[in-house]
Amino acid sequence: MVPLLLMLGLVGAAVLASSVKQINEWEVGLKFTLGRLSGRLEPGIRLVFPLVQRFARIDKRIRNRDLPRQVVITRDNVTALIDAVVYFKVVDPQKAVLNVENYELAVKDRAKVVLRDVVGEITLDELLANRDEVAARVRAQVEQFVSQWGLHLELIALQDIQLPSNISDAIARKAIAERDKQVVIIKSQADLESAKNFAEAARVLTAQPGALELRRLEALQGISGTGNTKIVFDLAKPSGADDRAQAAALAAAMAEDARPAADVRVAEDEPGLAEDEPGLAARIRRKV
Repeated sequence: MVPLLLMLGLVGAAVLASSVKQINEWEVGLKFTLGRLSGRLEPGIRLVFPLVQRFARIDKRIRNRDLPRQVVITRDNVTALIDAVVYFKVVDPQKAVLNVENYELAVKDRAKVVLRDVVGEITLDELLANRDEVAARVRAQVEQFVSQWGLHLELIALQDIQLPSNISDAIARKAIAERDKQVVIIKSQADLESAKNFAEAARVLTAQPGALELRRLEALQGISGTGNTKIVFDLAKPSGADDRAQAAALAAAMAEDARPAADVRVAEDEPGLAEDEPGLAARIRRKV
């Protein structure tokens, strides 16, 4: 008799232990009695009688599931590989258990179908330029279905878009051409601004003879700074349109003997120079 009671006590203890269920704060339990839904179990310690009752545990936290390498075709017949990720959570545990067999698999399959449909309605350029908008459209359409299953779709994100190598090369060449175009446009604008500034400077210098003479002296200083060039120049008069004969005579005199260390001398009584500018030879006599 004692062994029988001991055996019954052990069986009762085992049944009691198996009937005690712990539900965490982020979970919800559904209790089924003889196959019928008989209640919802909140977080804490709960009793579920074995053999006659069954217990289903539902996680209410947000879950992320990958949609790896979805082959899609855009409206302009370009094949692309898209890696996406889905974020969803259970908001109605009863619908999630009773309305769909495997709600995680159902969400992923529906997201794949909608992603292909949405991408097929847009071009490749729109897909690359409007990733967030495409993902938002996919999320909105998937949400219409998963809400019937007691789920809420938080986000669908397009992680990566892979294109065929020839399409990638074409896009790279297009980007380089656009940058070259911008370089040419910016350079032409800079040349235009520079030309306007030179024109304004010429106008100001022409209006002020003293400024023109100072600019001439500055140019001479810049030329002589190298130390490799000898210049014969008349500083007695400012340069202008009336000095063309003087410059021509000076160039002719220097061209007569261009050998190194030559002595360039112009006689005061040289016929050609005396006729154009009397006394010029006496001012420009210099050893080169």
